[in-house]
Amino acid sequence: MLALTAPAFAEASSSDKAAAEALFDEGRRLAQAGKFAEGCPKLEASQKLDPALGTLLNLADCNEKLGKTASAWAQYREATSLARAAGSSEREKFAMERSKALEAHLSTLTIRVAAGDNGAAPVEVKRDGVAVSSAELGSAIPVDPGTHEVTAASAGMKTWSSKIDVGKDAAKTEVEIPKLEPDGSATPAAGGAPSEPPAKSHGSSLRPVAIAVGAVGIVGIGVGAFFGLSASSTWSDAKDTCTNGNNGCTPDGVDKQKSASTKATVSTIAFIAGGAALAVGTVLWFTAGSGDKQAAIGIGPGMVAARGRF
Repeated sequence: MLALTAPAFAEASSSDKAAAEALFDEGRRLAQAGKFAEGCPKLEASQKLDPALGTLLNLADCNEKLGKTASAWAQYREATSLARAAGSSEREKFAMERSKALEAHLSTLTIRVAAGDNGAAPVEVKRDGVAVSSAELGSAIPVDPGTHEVTAASAGMKTWSSKIDVGKDAAKTEVEIPKLEPDGSATPAAGGAPSEPPAKSHGSSLRPVAIAVGAVGIVGIGVGAFFGLSASSTWSDAKDTCTNGNNGCTPDGVDKQKSASTKATVSTIAFIAGGAALAVGTVLWFTAGSGDKQAAIGIGPGMVAARGRF
């Protein structure tokens, strides 16, 4: 085991430095005792808190003894570059020799994606929860021996996953991700049956109401016209019984005058009610089924008005 210490490459806080130093000492002690599974994570945590070449070399050595050949190989190669940059020829030579010795024992995992339609969105492939770039697909990538989980996902498709066992000592393992299956959440293609029937137009239900209200309006106007004509005729008869305009009327003439007045009132009410109903029916007809059309109705003594924007 290497008992090396090195200065940090990046400035860390005082608390981080203290924690990194403690973790380094504990990790190295565990590794020296042969407890690599416990010691390696301590060294890795120390390296993250306060990166140092010596810590990196000890971590690589620990992972090599733990059997994590790909991790150790990558760390030795990184240490080679750092040692060269720092002008530490001894450490550079050591790291280079260890990385070359491990190359012949690296196990690899090749991930391929089966040809075919995997949906409109690209397929996202992950190995042990880490995204795999498209450049890696189809290439033999060094991995640590053991079990690895490969997943593939794409929008609108079912996620595929598989656990792959990679052997030791230069084992070559390949896995092919099959064509993904639709998850059933995609919108049906044109011409297919819709998932739900189209909602019934609200406007179509208002049209019969508009017709009925309009019909009531027409009847009201007709009643108003009838009583208006009747009032005019009765008033004419009443005038014939009067000798001095509206004065000097016979009792029959007075009765006819009252009857004409009543008929005139009924005619006015019928005209107003009929006109209002006809206006409402018209507005309902033209605004049925549209939420942005506006209309207003005004009713007053002797008049009915409707205005709107269609």
